[in-house]
Amino acid sequence: MRVRPLLLSALFALPAAALVAGCNNDPGRPNGPAASAAESIDVDVGPSLYPAKPDVVIPPAPAGAVEPLVIPNSVISYEERQQVGAEVDGKIELLAVRDDAIDPGNPNCVYHPRDQAPVKAKYRLLKEGDGVKSGQVLCWLDDQVVTTQMRAAREQMAAADEVEKAADQGVDLTNQKLEMTRIAGKAGGTSSSEVLQDMITKTRFVENAANARQSKAKSKADFDLAGVNLGKHRVASSVNGIVRTINRRGGEFVKAGERILEIQATDTVRLEGNLDIQYAGFLKRGMPVEVEPARTFAPYKTAYLHRQEVTGVAVTADPARPLVVTAGADGTARVYDVLKGAALGNLPHPDRVPVRSVACSPADARPVLAVTGGDDGKVRVWDLSNPDRLPAEPKVLADTHAAAVGAVAFSPDGKYFATAAGRDVFVWAAADGKKLYALPADHRDAVTSLHFTPQGTLVTASKDRSLKVWKLGAEKAGLARTIDHRAGAIDHVGVTKDGGRVVFDQDKNRLDLVGLADRQTAGSVQNPGPTTVFGTLALFNRDDSLLATAGGEGELKGGLQVWTVPPAGGRGTEAARLFTPGRVGVTAAAFSPVAEHPFLVVGTEKGTIHLWGPPPDARQKYTGKVVNVDATDPRFVTVRVEMDNRGLKLLDRSVATVIVNPAE
Repeated sequence: MRVRPLLLSALFALPAAALVAGCNNDPGRPNGPAASAAESIDVDVGPSLYPAKPDVVIPPAPAGAVEPLVIPNSVISYEERQQVGAEVDGKIELLAVRDDAIDPGNPNCVYHPRDQAPVKAKYRLLKEGDGVKSGQVLCWLDDQVVTTQMRAAREQMAAADEVEKAADQGVDLTNQKLEMTRIAGKAGGTSSSEVLQDMITKTRFVENAANARQSKAKSKADFDLAGVNLGKHRVASSVNGIVRTINRRGGEFVKAGERILEIQATDTVRLEGNLDIQYAGFLKRGMPVEVEPARTFAPYKTAYLHRQEVTGVAVTADPARPLVVTAGADGTARVYDVLKGAALGNLPHPDRVPVRSVACSPADARPVLAVTGGDDGKVRVWDLSNPDRLPAEPKVLADTHAAAVGAVAFSPDGKYFATAAGRDVFVWAAADGKKLYALPADHRDAVTSLHFTPQGTLVTASKDRSLKVWKLGAEKAGLARTIDHRAGAIDHVGVTKDGGRVVFDQDKNRLDLVGLADRQTAGSVQNPGPTTVFGTLALFNRDDSLLATAGGEGELKGGLQVWTVPPAGGRGTEAARLFTPGRVGVTAAAFSPVAEHPFLVVGTEKGTIHLWGPPPDARQKYTGKVVNVDATDPRFVTVRVEMDNRGLKLLDRSVATVIVNPAE
């Protein structure tokens, strides 16, 4: 576990001068990117090959920033379980949930045995692994006795209500007669005994009304009590969760207190991971932490395009119809229509010569070109301006490389492209395919990737574990700077579209983003642990907000990680993990350059390509709180964190990274 010197100063009270020296990212130090002593920053190559923009200045890290503590591979678990049991004795009539949308032809679609047509509610049989919601009825016990009691109580209430209405009407009529009798008595037409008799009659009606209300209240109480009892015959979940075990089935008799099923609550999860014991003092109960879940997403499209490995992938920049162009070791290049989800055809290569690389011209460049490089050292240019009528043959450029063409790249304006074969790098004019010049063969081993920048430079990466930045002129190129001491973990290193940063593989677990202008580290992404290593490639998306990295051998084999590009001096956050079906090794990848159709296309060792959409909420931060720090081992402490899971829906036994900011 690494901690910046500013953090360590809290423990050892290092002098300020020592802290400054320790934090200085000197490119000459062996543990960081180093510049060659033979570099020539002010190399004169004459007029620039294309209009060059100023260097991108990466802002320094905030003063006093400390590196967070990282707790990797924290295991996620569901802590709360609900034992759903019967409250009353009864036979299970239905173990299912109401589902009005289920297809009646579905074998899991059932009906309540006593529902009568034409109104028959549809239910879906409950199975282990099904998700349920709080308050949702899961089990229906035989409630015929209770419903009979409710029906009788309802009828008694109705009868009592009629009696009450009749009694109230009798009281009203008696009051009218009593008034008439009194009027007649004043005129001498009736006796006081008749008045008394009317009053007695009124009293009887009042008594009847009171008895009716009493009967109605008792019937209402019986009805409510039966309703409570009916609720006990309909067993519901009290949590949002997943059905883990089902102990009883439909048709079985259960007694009160017996368990019917078990639900694992999912609204809250607990994470548990280990941290080196020397950092235990920075942790305390209740402190907030960040959680980076390793969320996985399946590809939304898969195509079987090649019989051997995919060696290169590129995407055209047509906003209305982006095309994927793939290169394969089987001697073919294929064109795939993303919107139609279909292969449009083959770009034929003679004698099935393996195709090693491909690149497409950028937006606004016309015509739309694809350049492929083959094992025969030849460079072929294809016009893809009309996707519905692919070219039958390419323009084969006159100059030929002496080795397989392993990398191709276009300039930002699309007027030029570069190719690499072995240690040789050629620069070409896209309009006529004329070779302009070759770069000096300064690399000591094969060049594996090329990137033009808006600053009029070309960045080359080589198996000699160096990066070189070349200043491009109209007639020649000169070496502007060299960045040495790469680990060589990845062959295809990415450069941001603005030309500000390049991926520098510090080691198999850590990638730094290094400023091309000053060679200073401007951020990093890191995989903690020997089984999560980088390999093959690292590339930026169209707006430099995401970085996709392929996994090497280990638990990331056959997968990619998508990271948010870190801020100055910070670390990138892992937004998603994308595994190919069967975890087949990743050989090539490309982000779509089209804003209207964002996707990532990945080629594999088995000749397939897979497409993923952008990860949702890539920059959203998830938080939890420390609930326990347990020193159960002399080497580390076990840290337990709780977090809300209602939005994330993390799976049980999945993993996440916990980030602790010691300053909080």
